Amino acid sequence: MAASFNAPIAGVFFALEVVVGRYALKVFAPIVIASVAGTVVTRIYLGNIPAFMSVPDYFIVSFLEVPAFVLLGIACTAMATIFMYSIFVAKNVVGKMPMPVWLRPALGGLIIGAIGLAYPHVLGVGYEATDQALKEALPLGFMIALIAAKTAATAIALGCGFAGGVFSPSLFLGAMTGGAFGIIAATVFPGLSSSHGAYTIMGMAGVTAAVLGAPISTILIMFELTSNCELTIAVMIVVVIASMLTQQITRESFFTWQLERRGIDLNKPKKQVCYSLSPSKTW
Repeated sequence: MAASFNAPIAGVFFALEVVVGRYALKVFAPIVIASVAGTVVTRIYLGNIPAFMSVPDYFIVSFLEVPAFVLLGIACTAMATIFMYSIFVAKNVVGKMPMPVWLRPALGGLIIGAIGLAYPHVLGVGYEATDQALKEALPLGFMIALIAAKTAATAIALGCGFAGGVFSPSLFLGAMTGGAFGIIAATVFPGLSSSHGAYTIMGMAGVTAAVLGAPISTILIMFELTSNCELTIAVMIVVVIASMLTQQITRESFFTWQLERRGIDLNKPKKQVCYSLSPSKTW
């Protein structure tokens, strides 16, 4: 993550927040070393901004927009919830289909290929389309269509057994959600609304934080990408609302939800055995 997004601080906190699951001092040093090493090597070979070509310098027009940030957080909650449910619904449907396991990826590839013919932007990690959304180059109707297409394509891919994850799709869906919301907000309140590119950044953070269950590292990613403290305040509002509401609905992140479906409960307390001073007694 540090190498891909030119965000070494966010990379450290993502590892602690999502992978390790706690802030442990003994693992902090090796994670920092890995994050710094990945960032330095990537900057040497790919330049300063490897993930997106450039993030425009957006700003908040007025903090009277705070109600709009709250509404965007709710929209991100809806998007994240639909996205996660769609993946598990696809897995359930594909798992009940009477066909050999080896044939499932072929069927999924056929359907995704058909989607890709209509909307090639949804294929791959989607950084090109996300970059276009950040530069305000996509119209409202097209972004809404890409939301539906990307959600379906990702759910089918993971449901049919493709190798892949949810991080890049979350960024993609967040960018389209935020961009579409920003266009609508600018239409309703043209004098008070920031550019919809700013809302694109907020949407990216809101959906990604809600899906991954990583609000702190997501906020740090956006700060390191934009170096904009004012915009980061708006990002924090969206991320907190989206993360809290999604947790109330799903009770967990996508990763812990996925593990629970496999019978692994990370939240289950470990059995503790206490020993008395007497070697013959334990309780």
